[in-house]
Amino acid sequence: MDLKISIAMKKIYLYITLFCVGLSSCSNFLEEDPYGVYSNKNYYNTEADALSALLYAYSPINYIEYGARFLFYLTDVTTNQYKNYGRVNETNLYIWDCNPNTDEFLYFFKYAYISINRTNSVLENVVKMNNIDQKNKNQILGEAYFLRAFNYFMLVRTYGEVPLRKKSVQGTSGTNAPYGSIQEIYQLIIEDLEHAIDLCGISKHQGRADKVGAQALLAKVYVTLASSKMTGAPGYDWVEDYEAMYAKAAGYADEVLNKQTTYALDPDLLRVYDVNHFSDGTEHIFMTSMNREASGMEGTYSQLPQMFGIGLPVIWISSSITGGAGVQKVIDGNQTCWSVFRVDGDFYNTFDDLDLRKKLMVTTIYNENGTVLATWSPDNINSSNPTENAFYQPFCRKYTDPNSLANRTSANIYLIRFAEVALSYAEAAGPTTEGYRWVNAVRERAGLGDLTPGLDKESFRKAIWEELTFELAFEGHGLFELRRTNRVMQEITNKEVKEAYAYFFPIPQREQDLNKQ
Repeated sequence: MDLKISIAMKKIYLYITLFCVGLSSCSNFLEEDPYGVYSNKNYYNTEADALSALLYAYSPINYIEYGARFLFYLTDVTTNQYKNYGRVNETNLYIWDCNPNTDEFLYFFKYAYISINRTNSVLENVVKMNNIDQKNKNQILGEAYFLRAFNYFMLVRTYGEVPLRKKSVQGTSGTNAPYGSIQEIYQLIIEDLEHAIDLCGISKHQGRADKVGAQALLAKVYVTLASSKMTGAPGYDWVEDYEAMYAKAAGYADEVLNKQTTYALDPDLLRVYDVNHFSDGTEHIFMTSMNREASGMEGTYSQLPQMFGIGLPVIWISSSITGGAGVQKVIDGNQTCWSVFRVDGDFYNTFDDLDLRKKLMVTTIYNENGTVLATWSPDNINSSNPTENAFYQPFCRKYTDPNSLANRTSANIYLIRFAEVALSYAEAAGPTTEGYRWVNAVRERAGLGDLTPGLDKESFRKAIWEELTFELAFEGHGLFELRRTNRVMQEITNKEVKEAYAYFFPIPQREQDLNKQ
């Protein structure tokens, strides 16, 4: 059972506040309870208490069982972006070997609801507080609404119909809850995000959301509804008018693109993924907040570079994606990467050779003096040279930290980016002047020319889907994008998809056993 909020917990909260990250992840103190049951008695007394409770609600996103690893297992590893190459898999989702007892399904579900339960507690208690600045109170409540919507959006796209919990669970007797229909879940998501937009101001804090984050997420929600209905994706027959949904998406995306100045499309593609520019960059609207100097377990710091890097103790890559500029480490030179997230070479080859995003997949490694050690080739898997043999796949450099401290890095999960909002707007608006303007802005940053002019609406939207694939590759969006555009069976050709789970994974067996509703 989750610990009671006490003096000890307040110390943990202070730690979260200082680093703006979550608590430790695997084997943490929530291990025994599926919903994060706890008592609020004598806790919500000050504004600092309210903020600490909010940060506590954010923290599960950082856990490896939710955002820091399992998001990639469920949404990317399952797609054609990754390939197991016949090697031992950390997750059987590489080959869609899964069922209701699959651990990844259980833990992803569990930690989403732990975050929801903590968020419900914030909403129930902060609203009753009088000794708190009204502006700060609104911000905390607004972020809580955003966070509940974010979690339910994760759940409904992963599992479909899920338990609908609007109140916190403070005892085991409250763990049963009726399942909400997909329509009911989306209705709550939309209502929560509308509340968040009304209550939040625009204030960038890494690891937290604001008004722009709520607008961006709501645009994505409406794009999901529109495209799912338009393409006949399972579970969305209830959506009445997909063009009306697209119109709403365009409206909220326009608020982000044209009516604020805090966030913008970063003109430097590589800087988007530079850990030293997360705090002062303009691209990231909502992301986690990992810190290489944090203590505790993974989830306060990140090990994503090790997950993506090939299995060698020292990896140096080019410091640039445009040529020259020397070399840099992927992580601390004494640490070995694990080659868990393995890029499919065929997927790499779908990128235009001029596309700078292709260069975000590493195909050449060096020593510290800049001498080439190996070049990627599919044939390397049979090489007797240990360095070449480890380099049988290109690997993603979106998660690197040259200044890592041993195995601790500040690499983060990119949850909402400005470029994604730009492409959401383009998809929603269609082949209008503004639609072309925004997709071409994203393409220009990637070193490409303008999208073919004069496309009809259907062809234009399909072109946007392709652009999203290249732009958001390896960022935890892959399967969600294929599901909403009804392309799962069509696009995933490098593995045998379990058709029964193509659009919704099964509710974890443990949840089925616990919740008899």
